[in-house]
Amino acid sequence: MTKTVALEWGAFQSGNVIPKVRAPYLPTPLTKTAATVHLALIPKTVFASSVAAGSATWVTVFSTVLGIADWLCVGIIAYAGITWMFGNRTKAIEFLMGGSIGYIIVRHAVDIRNWLRML
Repeated sequence: MTKTVALEWGAFQSGNVIPKVRAPYLPTPLTKTAATVHLALIPKTVFASSVAAGSATWVTVFSTVLGIADWLCVGIIAYAGITWMFGNRTKAIEFLMGGSIGYIIVRHAVDIRNWLRML
């Protein structure tokens, strides 16, 4: 969101208003650290399909996806807590319920698949 600036009417009519030029974006130390941590947490086993063959590849990819789902769930819970802290309790409860139900579904996807195959 940008800041609203009031202009003088005479300067506006005469064309003497000079727009501000924004400085180029330079990442802060926090964003650099966050990006480095993010890259460090990405498992190298995602690219295992070119190395391994057969079901071992899918087990590796599936466990990697579950690890990512774990981190997403932690992020959703943290966001819901911050939302709750700032007074929007209904939205926080929606995030908590959606995140927990989604996490349970993702974590038990294989069990659900096997149960559906039995039917």
